[in-house]
Amino acid sequence: MEKIDKLKETLDKEDSVIRIKALNKRVQQDPNLVALLSKYHETKDDRLKQEILNNPLFREYKEQEIKLNLLILEINSKLKQITKKDKCQL
Repeated sequence: MEKIDKLKETLDKEDSVIRIKALNKRVQQDPNLVALLSKYHETKDDRLKQEILNNPLFREYKEQEIKLNLLILEINSKLKQITKKDKCQL
């Protein structure tokens, strides 16, 4: 359990995590972007989708999201290696 707590602390200090949290907050505080997202979820209008994708804040958020997803993949890979080693020692 201690190792998991250390991992959580490490992740909380990770640049990708810090940036995605800050960007998420900025997206939620942007009334225009929130309205576009809400309207898009209701209508699935491609013009709205394009407007959202052209929004610099949303684009920055999505870029950071990709970096975070890559970090998650890396962590999962390392966890699999660790669990395989542990199973081999049994």
